[in-house]
Amino acid sequence: SLLFQHIPYFLEHPNEDKIYFNYQLNLRQNMLTRFSEAGISKVFCGHYHRNAGGWLNDNLEVVVTSAIGSQLGKDKNGFRMVTVGEKEITHTYVELQGC
Repeated sequence: SLLFQHIPYFLEHPNEDKIYFNYQLNLRQNMLTRFSEAGISKVFCGHYHRNAGGWLNDNLEVVVTSAIGSQLGKDKNGFRMVTVGEKEITHTYVELQGC
């Protein structure tokens, strides 16, 4: 199962400090545990205007996608291509050429 939302629960590590771009630790831990127990394997987010992400455990990945427009980091404008197969879900960031 997949979950799409705007604000990521974390940017790189589930136990990182709270900043503007992620959730408070207690809420983060509570929700990510629920998602993992519910069988959600990927949480796709934005908000950070940079590519980031990480794993809660071997079963739950948080994927943070950069912006198609206003960049805050070194990533180029682009979008995330998500492929849902019968046995796996893969994703890749696709940079827009000439932007």
